[in-house]
Amino acid sequence: MEITVAFNKVDYKIGTTTILNNISLDIKAGEITGFLGLNGAGKSTLLSLINGLRNQTSGKITLLGTELPSDDGRLRSKIGVVFQETALYEELTTFENLEFAAALYNLENTKERITEVLELLKLMDRKNQIVKTLSGGLKRRVAIARGFLHDPQLLIIDEPTLGVDVEARHAIWSHLRLLKSQGRTIIVATNYLDEAQALCDMVAVLHKGRLLTTASPDYLVSRAGYCLDVECDAEAGEKFIDILSGKKGVLRADTTPSGLSIFLKDRTLKKQMLDIIVGTGKINGFRFRSPDLAEVFKSLQEKNDHVP
Repeated sequence: MEITVAFNKVDYKIGTTTILNNISLDIKAGEITGFLGLNGAGKSTLLSLINGLRNQTSGKITLLGTELPSDDGRLRSKIGVVFQETALYEELTTFENLEFAAALYNLENTKERITEVLELLKLMDRKNQIVKTLSGGLKRRVAIARGFLHDPQLLIIDEPTLGVDVEARHAIWSHLRLLKSQGRTIIVATNYLDEAQALCDMVAVLHKGRLLTTASPDYLVSRAGYCLDVECDAEAGEKFIDILSGKKGVLRADTTPSGLSIFLKDRTLKKQMLDIIVGTGKINGFRFRSPDLAEVFKSLQEKNDHVP
């Protein structure tokens, strides 16, 4: 498969401080790739190396066949960027914001293209609305519309659902999946594992400027384990951990302030483990969930000696 962006042993430093350390990564065309990590992991810095806002200290970056850094204006026109802050003109309408962006790219058939993009993102009924009156989710969609107005080959989005409600998150995810289905390559930076699961074909997990692993979101979840949270007192929790440790399918069990969390290799083991627990002692409640990002990091650190 064609590679849109390739990082080869890339470092980025500010003074003597290393922000990115030895990043090697290929981003495939036609996929949604996620940069996944907590705040400060290096996600936004990695995006800035692609869009040309920063230059790597060492190593090689190739974007659409061109080595970076590059002064080729044609290359920049092949990239669309949506930053964390929407940076829209609040006093203008949705349509006027897109008109301004179209002028910067010298687009032909401006009105037709804007209408096409508004229809794609289901914003036609908002085209004459002043941006400052839009909800956070709608502003984010307008920013995404602006980002691919010039039909770029690569769309880069930093925190696609930052500051929006649950309904808006799902709407944005749906629109990004639609863009991918039309053949676009998309890179998103996020610190939400559920967002990566909803959007990404592959994720690059970053931690303190290092690339821990690249994998599908589902693989990361299965590796960390499906989680059974049990509410119980501390004494019962210790007893349950003693009983479950070493059981087939139990990856690990951790104490928590409310009881314990049991990480299972297979979600179908939930009933079996609950039966063992209930038959051993008293519990106050339970729930079954996917692991969170911190738990994924813990599983990676436990299984890879090289992970810092």
